Amino acid sequence: MPAAPPAVTPRPQPVAWQYALLAGFAVQLLLVLFVTLIGLRQLDFAAHNLENVADVQMRKQNFAKAMALTARQRTILIFMMSKTDDPFERDALLMQFRQMGSEFVAARQGLMAMPLSNRERVLAERQRELIVLAQPIQEHIVELIMEGTDRGIIDLVLSDAIPAQNAVQAIVTQLDAETQRSVVEASHAARAAQAVARRWMIWLSAASLLIGVIVATLVLRHTARISRERERLATHDTLTGLPNRMLFMDRLEQALVRAERRNALVGVIFIDLDRFKRVNDTLGHASGDELIREVAQRLRAASRAEDTVARLGGDEFVVVIGEAAGVHDILQVAEKMLAAIGQPFHIAGHELFSSCSIGISVFPNDGTDSSTLLKHADTAMYHAKQHGRDRLHLYDPAMNAMAAERLQLETDLHYALARNEFTFHYQPQLDVAGGRIVAFEALMRWRHPTRGLLAPGEFLDLLEAGGDILKVGRALLLEACHEATGWHAAGHAELTVSVNVSGKEFWHESLFANVRDALTQSGLPPAFLQLELTEGIFMEDIDTAIARVHELKTLGVTIAVDDFGTGYSSLAHLKRFPLDAIKIDRLFVRDLVQAPVNRALIASILALCEGLRLAPIAEGVEDATQLDVLRALGCCIVQGYLVSRPVPAAEVSALLQRDWTATFGRVPTIVH
Repeated sequence: MPAAPPAVTPRPQPVAWQYALLAGFAVQLLLVLFVTLIGLRQLDFAAHNLENVADVQMRKQNFAKAMALTARQRTILIFMMSKTDDPFERDALLMQFRQMGSEFVAARQGLMAMPLSNRERVLAERQRELIVLAQPIQEHIVELIMEGTDRGIIDLVLSDAIPAQNAVQAIVTQLDAETQRSVVEASHAARAAQAVARRWMIWLSAASLLIGVIVATLVLRHTARISRERERLATHDTLTGLPNRMLFMDRLEQALVRAERRNALVGVIFIDLDRFKRVNDTLGHASGDELIREVAQRLRAASRAEDTVARLGGDEFVVVIGEAAGVHDILQVAEKMLAAIGQPFHIAGHELFSSCSIGISVFPNDGTDSSTLLKHADTAMYHAKQHGRDRLHLYDPAMNAMAAERLQLETDLHYALARNEFTFHYQPQLDVAGGRIVAFEALMRWRHPTRGLLAPGEFLDLLEAGGDILKVGRALLLEACHEATGWHAAGHAELTVSVNVSGKEFWHESLFANVRDALTQSGLPPAFLQLELTEGIFMEDIDTAIARVHELKTLGVTIAVDDFGTGYSSLAHLKRFPLDAIKIDRLFVRDLVQAPVNRALIASILALCEGLRLAPIAEGVEDATQLDVLRALGCCIVQGYLVSRPVPAAEVSALLQRDWTATFGRVPTIVH
């Protein structure tokens, strides 16, 4: 066969805090990028301002200085031309004058092309106006000089040209000062822009650092929390919050060290719920989990503060009783726990009755190490289960041999069904009033290959625990119905066959179909099949049990309560079930003659049966005196060794042919 593909382990889904941390890291990264971009932008802006200062403002200043210089030079040149008589020198000075004029115009045009402030534009406009006034004066004087006219030129230069030129020069000087002021303002603006950029970068960097610190703090806190959670998951049970096996063993080791140092006792209490799987099967795993949590709370409440209550898994719990002065201290705690679990539970709207089996081992009597003590407590717990459940047992070395025997029996039981080793023996129920057998109870037997014929008490618990009870019960139910059909065919048409139904069978979903199929395949009329149920089955979940009994009754079968008087039922609950018969437990019959209280209890049960129209059947009748008392009380249907032991199907015919009236006589007058 090809190898199965490896199981795919689902990836754990991120939780909210992981998303929060991821968002924090993303915000921090975006903030760092934002700081970088803002910084680069502000630096670029500052660089642009500096470039503007270095280029534009300095060029404006250069143009203004050039205008001031050329205006001053033109004034000097006019004065020099007025003083010289040499025509050649005068021509040279005139060329310089014209050249300076061109340079002045070029400088002015360059200045006007630059971005000017309002003040600069006002001064430039005023300069233009003064030039318009000064230029005709200069041109007139130049013409007079070039014509060689000497009349009053010096006075004209001094009185007209130079003052006009000085006015222009003054404006140019103001313009130069204004450009210098603009340079200073631009420099201050650049510094301010750099300061703003620095403040933004400082604030944003601080914000980024703060977010980084917050994120780091959250990471550290959540890392610490995750570490604590992982440690708790590794040492505690997730369902109940109790310590798990690992932490329990550590606590037990510590308790043993302290007890050895202080010469004290340590108790290990192993607790297993009885028939817990039935809760899961009938109410679902959610209700089973809720029951486990309730049990954990009760065990904690019943234990001492210094004790350790742990859950090993499933429905198994274990308790360490440290530094006990005596065994009675350990037993006292165990008894409190047994009583606490016995109280009714209210789960998912249902009232449930549960019980537990408890095994106890004691240090140093039953072992000196944790593994041995736990194993011996487990062995004692199984011993408690084998002896009826809902009880506690101290470990005894003889239990090891019994455990080994149990293990071998489990192995043999595994093959028993395949080897057809299970069968029914039939015990009659006698109506002493009519002197006839009215029913046979089908009792399971195991024909063990080496140990012979075994009764249910020796293997039924193992059969239920292993789950094979469903297969065995289905097969034997069909066998019992076939046997009853044979009795009818032989002329005993009123015989009923009574079959015990275990709790596991009752709560399993296949019960209705199994009963219906057994009736259909065998041809047995449903009224002649009686199903026997114990009180404990009803009390596990009363509402669901009532619904299931009603469902069975739709098939036409009859229902009897087995071992009545030994369970938890009350009259309020009992009257809600559609029952047909009550079987009085052998415990009441056994001491019937010697104990008047038993006689009173049976009388009460018989009165109850009369009121509820139920047929009473007395079990465990072993001597004639018991029979006489029962007949006197009005109980006429009896079952027990006095009538007959359970016999194989082949011997039923002989019992049916027997004259029971001759054996037990007539019924005496009933005592009321």
